Amino acid sequence: MRDVPIGNIIRAVRTVGPQDTIGRAAEALRVSGLAELPVVAGARVVGIVTEAMVLEALTSGDPKTAIEQPVATIFSDQVVSINPYMSVGQVAEIMSHHDVQVVPIVDDYGGYLGVVTRQDIAGALCLTMRPPAIAGLATPLGVYLTTGHLRAGVGDLGLFLAGVGLIAVYFVAFWAIFGAAYLVDKTNLFAPWSLWSILVSPPIGVYNWMDAVKSVMLGLALPIFLLLLRLLPTAGYHAAEHQVVHAIENGEPLKLENVRAMPRVHPRCGTNIFAGVLLFMIIRQILSEAIAIVATVLVLMFGWRVIGGYLQHYVTTKPASAKQLESGIRAGESLLEKYRSNPSYRVTGWQRIWNTGMVQVLIGAAAVAAVIQNLHLTPPGFF
Repeated sequence: MRDVPIGNIIRAVRTVGPQDTIGRAAEALRVSGLAELPVVAGARVVGIVTEAMVLEALTSGDPKTAIEQPVATIFSDQVVSINPYMSVGQVAEIMSHHDVQVVPIVDDYGGYLGVVTRQDIAGALCLTMRPPAIAGLATPLGVYLTTGHLRAGVGDLGLFLAGVGLIAVYFVAFWAIFGAAYLVDKTNLFAPWSLWSILVSPPIGVYNWMDAVKSVMLGLALPIFLLLLRLLPTAGYHAAEHQVVHAIENGEPLKLENVRAMPRVHPRCGTNIFAGVLLFMIIRQILSEAIAIVATVLVLMFGWRVIGGYLQHYVTTKPASAKQLESGIRAGESLLEKYRSNPSYRVTGWQRIWNTGMVQVLIGAAAVAAVIQNLHLTPPGFF
């Protein structure tokens, strides 16, 4: 990282102008979390304002009067600026020599681009810089991780197969109910009633005992679906994904023993959102669409964090094997390497959407659903 251009770790912060008030400068410093901010006029850096300058102005006289004074009355025009082509190592030496906390970065024409801080430099030199947020997905081929701008781990094929697997399990769960009804009918256990006939019977407009039996039978698809999710290898990769993200966010080295000690449940689990969609689809098969929408919304509003935690721990994740953890670690190391080489890398809005991985998952799910319908493999009366 010592030879990486400083422009790769540039930080965009709110600046102040010479005519801005000291009160606005104080707020800008607070929001930025920095001790110093550039003073910019006409896109050019003309000075620096620090917390010490603002505090001195507010305590040396009437604070109400000082708040309305312009920054021009307190800022220093003695500012050290750098160009984006300097290396991290060169900037570290400059900051150390001039004993500054923040240095503005300017282009070839003196235009303001952003700043770099001592913390940024130290993080780059120690290889401890990490993204502010990481998302990920578990796939049959391994772990996928992304910052929104950068991505690592398995590729689009793995994400596509994740969608294929989820929708396939969804149909298998319902076919298990129909298969069980068929086998029970063969035994004549409930003769003269046919469970198969009850399942495929259309509603007659008045809720009756047959509709109640049908609802109970179709409701059994949900625990079957959840059980199959737990049994799939993807559940292990899902745990590995969460554990690697926890390790990165906690600043832990990505070693097998460290990652294994991390929790399997993560509060930002994106798979739970997709599971919520599938939950709605299952409820829709049992109840009316209006009731299914209301039930799903109520679950998401009032109990999804708790339910989601249990769902992750007992259903969508299971203890990851060493192979699955290593898949997550490789994805994490690759993502961190890309981020540390170019943390300011940006992509378009559409690329960010694609990088979430959900588009590929939905394409896989839609493709399998279309194939199943076209081959007439859906359970009778399913749609």
